[in-house]
Amino acid sequence: MQRAFRLMFGLAVAAMASSSNAAESTFPDRPLRLIVPYPPGGNTDILARVVAQRMTDSLAKPVVVDNRGGGNGVIASEISARSSPDGHTIFVGSTRELSINPALMRALPYDAIKDFAPISQGTITAILIGVHPSLPVRSIKELIAYARSDPKFAYGTPGIGTAMHLSGELLNIAARVNTVHVPYKGGGPAVAAVLAGQEVKLGYMGMGPVIPHVKAGKIRPLAITLGKRSALLPEIPTMRELGYKEFETSMWFGFFVPTQTPKGTVGKLNGEIVRILNSKEVNDYLVNTGVDVAPSTPAELSRFVRDDFARYAKIIREAKIEPQ
Repeated sequence: MQRAFRLMFGLAVAAMASSSNAAESTFPDRPLRLIVPYPPGGNTDILARVVAQRMTDSLAKPVVVDNRGGGNGVIASEISARSSPDGHTIFVGSTRELSINPALMRALPYDAIKDFAPISQGTITAILIGVHPSLPVRSIKELIAYARSDPKFAYGTPGIGTAMHLSGELLNIAARVNTVHVPYKGGGPAVAAVLAGQEVKLGYMGMGPVIPHVKAGKIRPLAITLGKRSALLPEIPTMRELGYKEFETSMWFGFFVPTQTPKGTVGKLNGEIVRILNSKEVNDYLVNTGVDVAPSTPAELSRFVRDDFARYAKIIREAKIEPQ
């Protein structure tokens, strides 16, 4: 009986492996879907559409972008995590859904680590710390001194729980100041507020939207938050260079599938996406939107997400931000 059972079990395992291999060899066998957790027009959507167009050409299957905005990315994340693990549904996730939400929200319908298999990072961009030109500060050192002299000194961001908000709280922690957070409804209104220089004169802003204003002299840049200088504004120092060794925040975007997706399928998707991102045409286009292109292996992206989560969880804990 035991010998018969072992034989039947072995045959079942072999059949499953054969079926999985067959599925991988025919992938893709129907249209693919890239789920974006935000409305059309933002950086996530731009990245998804650039990649989708070129994947359509190379895979000879339609690749469509499915925008599922709302709930700070939770809606799209849950849909993606619960989709069939066959590689035909790809989640274009970012800092908010996979690094910040798990640390900031009490109950999520998805697990950022267990429910997703990384494919490749797509892009990454620094957060720029900038001020209205009327503010009498020209460096982070002067900014900190000014903040200590004014207990009501405020900073603007695109909203509560964004990477920009947590960057502002990180400066409060690192420099022992108490600047006041003023959240706006998106990156555009936050930049507009700093440009006006009335309610707030300090802002934590994405590189893309703010670069034209920096070049026009309407916003004075003080530092960026990535670990290395950005090719977009190479003259601007990093917070690390200025002595804040653990000060690193960013906005990043990456590609993921449900965890049970076959490794061969993940590998094929990684090859396609990395090839597309490394092409000069795509690289140049994305850089011009204000981001750095950062393709990776699945293992590299997995480590990055875990480290990024730990970083934001620490900020949330030390800033005493209550989970939502």
